[in-house]
Amino acid sequence: MSEITTVDALRKSGNIFFETVAGSHAYGTSTPKSDEDIRGFYALPESAFSALKHPPAQIGDEKHDTVYYNTKRAFELLMTANPNMIELLWMPEDCIRVMTPPMEMLMANRDVFISKKCYHTHSGYAFAQIKKARGQNKKVHNPQPEEMPVKEDFCWVVPWKHFCGYKADDVADHIFPARPVPLKETRLDLSKYHVAAMEHTVHTYRLYYYGDAAKGVFRGDDMLVPESISIEDEFDQFSGLLIYNQGAYEKALKEWHSYWDWMKNRNDSRWVDQEKGKLNYDQKNMMHCMRLLMSGEEILLTGEPIVRFEDARLDYLMKIRSGEMEYEEIMAEVERRMERLERIYKETSEIPNRVDEDRIQTLFTAVVKCSEAEGLAN
Repeated sequence: MSEITTVDALRKSGNIFFETVAGSHAYGTSTPKSDEDIRGFYALPESAFSALKHPPAQIGDEKHDTVYYNTKRAFELLMTANPNMIELLWMPEDCIRVMTPPMEMLMANRDVFISKKCYHTHSGYAFAQIKKARGQNKKVHNPQPEEMPVKEDFCWVVPWKHFCGYKADDVADHIFPARPVPLKETRLDLSKYHVAAMEHTVHTYRLYYYGDAAKGVFRGDDMLVPESISIEDEFDQFSGLLIYNQGAYEKALKEWHSYWDWMKNRNDSRWVDQEKGKLNYDQKNMMHCMRLLMSGEEILLTGEPIVRFEDARLDYLMKIRSGEMEYEEIMAEVERRMERLERIYKETSEIPNRVDEDRIQTLFTAVVKCSEAEGLAN
């Protein structure tokens, strides 16, 4: 089982004991352009959990549209009241594609995972959606260039008088003493230089010209490599100071990857209104924020989440998704619902304060054994 790492291989293994269509199709909030999200659980033999090499906790596709969790990981997430996992135990019948005896046993005892911890996770996830709604908006209006950032763009040079053999009127005579010059504004090629660490400073190095005999400043995994410089070369080859802001480069690189990963995986139709300047937030994230608050309230009051939304609740969510509401208007409702959720949590809710871990352990053992008896844990 530990060798299965892809969705196709998992489906061929016969180990899947639950599969459902999740996300907007389950909530009733889908549009013709909505992606289909698949979630499920797969079984492992009891021996797999004691092996030195643990099997993967989950197996999914590149975009995470399809994700399966092994039994142990599913129980771990359910015990933490993860909203995305809790709702899988209350999926509408028309969404379920694979149902087996182990899953029937799990659903028959699903109340064991309901506790007041759901208040914290649902409100926390809702707040995270607000942050994402504004954060994705920043990506829309602050696109990254197609070219990846390079270290040289984060380098500056404080030149010595003759500036590495260049004529004085090229560079040295028209800058002020000890003023950093952006590397990209010079003709300096760092592959022809060595650097030595500068005492009592950070990001600053002495720069020495070695021409074709140089190993270069950046090597291997693009690391800056300081050298030991001989006394003679200290005088003869010294060319100035190099300032390299490695932290700024790494931050820019992370932001570049984040932007282009988002561009690669995003649903383009979702961002049309923002890119045209019609909206200043992501409708889908704000809809999920409200959905989580509604479902969290239902758990506190009845012990069950809302998965399929209908009637007035659905109409309200779809108004948010379609961009009919202003951000400030939505946030006013969010604050009202947050306050209401807290009051119910403190004053009204009769669900348990915490889960019964012994009962969950017993259920876990029973589900694993049932999976093995059904031939689902290969």
